Amino acid sequence: MIMFKDISTVYKKEIKSILKDKAILLMCILLPFGIMFMEGYLMTAMGDTEEKETTYNAYCINAPQELSEGLKAIGFSDKAVDKETTIENIKNKEDKMLVIFPENFAIDPEGANVPNIEIYFNSSDNDSLRLREKISSLLDTLRPEVFTINADTSVTYDLGDEDYQAKNLIASMVPGLLVMTIIYGIMSLASNIIAGDKESNFLNTVLITPVRRSSVAIGKALAVMTAAGTSAISAFAGLAYLMSKFNDMLGEYAVSYAAADYILTFIVIICEAFALVGLILIISTLAKTARQAQTLSVIPIMVLFLGSFLTSNAGFDGVLTKIGSKNYLVPMWNASYLTKNILLSGVSTTDILSTCAINIVFGIVCLGVVSVLFNNEKIVNE
Repeated sequence: MIMFKDISTVYKKEIKSILKDKAILLMCILLPFGIMFMEGYLMTAMGDTEEKETTYNAYCINAPQELSEGLKAIGFSDKAVDKETTIENIKNKEDKMLVIFPENFAIDPEGANVPNIEIYFNSSDNDSLRLREKISSLLDTLRPEVFTINADTSVTYDLGDEDYQAKNLIASMVPGLLVMTIIYGIMSLASNIIAGDKESNFLNTVLITPVRRSSVAIGKALAVMTAAGTSAISAFAGLAYLMSKFNDMLGEYAVSYAAADYILTFIVIICEAFALVGLILIISTLAKTARQAQTLSVIPIMVLFLGSFLTSNAGFDGVLTKIGSKNYLVPMWNASYLTKNILLSGVSTTDILSTCAINIVFGIVCLGVVSVLFNNEKIVNE
């Protein structure tokens, strides 16, 4: 009972310190939402740019009448230009493309006389490359048909999940983004909460009080976890906005998830954050200064981000599939892997429970290590 009272005392003291620090509140509450909001805003801006930017400095010579509307739709101008001057402008990235059709252009279905279309573009100019793809698609529709593929529109030829590509894009992006926003919000707090007290010699005063050292460690850890939970709520609020903008970009390919999917994702990410916070607290306890703690804390975070990247990389899917259920046995890695599967294809209750349990146990073990370090006199600055 006394131990719980000591933990509560330390916890309340740390929470009060957090509430008084406007910088920490900004990082924990506003930053996660802000990152998600800006991501959604950038998506909207990119979408608006693609819709509005329909006319380029792209020109045609001898364009046939039947192609004029199609060329205009993909951004070509009907202005008359000089060939040599335009080619030079394309080299200098002032103009984007020049397409020259032969005079009296016509398609011979028999293939006896094949007309040659000259397309001048600049591969180091993104707009020019984009136009190259568009003009190629347009001209493909004019080529003589030797055979057709999947011409019957009443038949569904794609036998896979029609939402798979959109879901895969979301599942590849969201796990790493969530962890990044939550951890960035609390990293400074987690790395400084012990090392900072040690550097300022305040920890010496705390450790000579009647309060158990293990209670001090657990109280501080719970305070950081409370901040992590606040950051997670902020991140998920921002995620709602991000998902709405993402679906706006996908248009007819937009996907929706059930409330249970978001709840499961939240729980899994919180458990992952708990495990990571425990690891950072060990680093904070071992570090001699706050700066050293912040520097060393970057290492596990970067490893975690690398794990999120690997789980989202399609080229790594074969390796992950081969490893199978063993992916769920590695703390923190298992959460990134599970979150992707929740958003992509669904998971079993066993996988969810084992992932959460492993991360919680790992976090508790880390807190035990911190308690042991607190009980070691060497932790006190001499």
